[in-house]
Amino acid sequence: MAIYHTSVKTFSRARGQSAVAAAAYRGGLRLKDFQTGQVHDYQRRSGVVASRCVVPPGAPPWALIPGELWPAVEAAERRKDATIAREFEVSLPHELDAEQRSELAWAIAEVLVERYGFAVQASIHAPAIPDGLNHHVHILASTGRITEQGFCDKTKELDGGPTGRIEVEWVREAVASTINSHLEAAGIRSRVDHRSLEEQSQMALLEGDPLRATLLSREPTRHQGKVATALARKGQATHVEETNLSIQQENEEEFESLIQDAVAEGRAIGLPPTHDHRAALAERAKQKSDAPVLVVGDLKIEGVMGIRLPPIENGVWGPERPPRHWSCLEWIDVALRDLWEITQARADLALGVVREWLAGVRRHVVRFGDTVQARPLVASVAVKIRTLKQALLRRGRRESAVRRADRLHHMAQQQWEGFNADHPREGSQWSPKEWAKRRGRRLAVLEMRSIELAKAQERATQPALDAAERDILQQASELAQSCGELPAFVAPSVRRVPEVPRPGPASRPSGPPSR
Repeated sequence: MAIYHTSVKTFSRARGQSAVAAAAYRGGLRLKDFQTGQVHDYQRRSGVVASRCVVPPGAPPWALIPGELWPAVEAAERRKDATIAREFEVSLPHELDAEQRSELAWAIAEVLVERYGFAVQASIHAPAIPDGLNHHVHILASTGRITEQGFCDKTKELDGGPTGRIEVEWVREAVASTINSHLEAAGIRSRVDHRSLEEQSQMALLEGDPLRATLLSREPTRHQGKVATALARKGQATHVEETNLSIQQENEEEFESLIQDAVAEGRAIGLPPTHDHRAALAERAKQKSDAPVLVVGDLKIEGVMGIRLPPIENGVWGPERPPRHWSCLEWIDVALRDLWEITQARADLALGVVREWLAGVRRHVVRFGDTVQARPLVASVAVKIRTLKQALLRRGRRESAVRRADRLHHMAQQQWEGFNADHPREGSQWSPKEWAKRRGRRLAVLEMRSIELAKAQERATQPALDAAERDILQQASELAQSCGELPAFVAPSVRRVPEVPRPGPASRPSGPPSR
């Protein structure tokens, strides 16, 4: 479902912040601050989809150029502790495509400009990871209104107090309304609501829907944050994630209880969009796909998710330490499992003859029992399969190490650039010593991540990957060839008992049988 998020924050000289640096960082631009002579260059920054300036009708043409707009914003503020810019950060629904999200971002910027008359720079950012859902837009606005003559009076209604809270609530409602209209135009059923769960619950009570009010009184989940999200992607459990899972489980149990009570009393119940029939079918299909069943010959493996590095690293044994005293069936089952994982990772490896040979041996052993001839052959093939699997693992580790190091380097670079953009110089928020300490800490992390990335890239050069690929192809070819030359196991010959000569007709008694 679409997630709603809108936040408002200010940039102040008292905190050592700069509107020029903030605009350059959010837009991926190279801008010069003429007040300090400092150049802020973020042209190589990744993740910036598009950036556009939006101004009221009649504003001077230079206001559409970031390199002229933000130095003018800085020059218009005289006080050394002035609030120089204001930022609206809005989440964009991942259900929309890139073009629809861009249209939505510009529409939100135009709504704000129309109400407050300031100049804004809207910068759309993509998620930091592939297939991520955190699409959002940073709308950086001047604190003063702009006319044909330039900047005039300031937007003090947003500064705080009762009036500021009312205006922020208007902004949240306007953003939600704009998002919902674009979702409806795109034919998407999801909707967002800027109100808190408590406010939605109270409104349901006023509308005479106590059941929906009870449903909306569920406990909200905790904000996970960047660090916990990064740990969750790496498969590491965090306290926030565990808390949210517990809250979600309790909310689902409460929801099911409400449904059962309504059914028992014969009352109709209006379900939220996330609990409709389509969502239920999607969830059921997801649960079925989460635990696939693999059948290879007579072997049935349940819950196999495909090849991944952690499951392989936690394997039963390595090629250098093969197990002892395993039965032939144990060797075959492990070999078939490893072979399936290999084919899931590399479908181009022609290992069908290996699978057929193992399946035939397994049927033979299941029917006729373990044999002295089959065990050493099966063990040899199983070791070769595991060796091939380890070769794939080594190559995959090199590539995954580069991706992991690149992701960590990107996060460290984002933190370093974000700090320099928000706090390019020391101010009253921290002492000079504390500011230098915080800045140095981020720089040290960035340098460490740069070294890690360089080492990972050195181990995963194209020649090294090509050599690993040749080794994998050679091992796969030798494995298939060896299985093609191995004898096929069939039913063992039936032991014949020496026949006792039966008496012929001459040896039979001539007289009639005795009665």
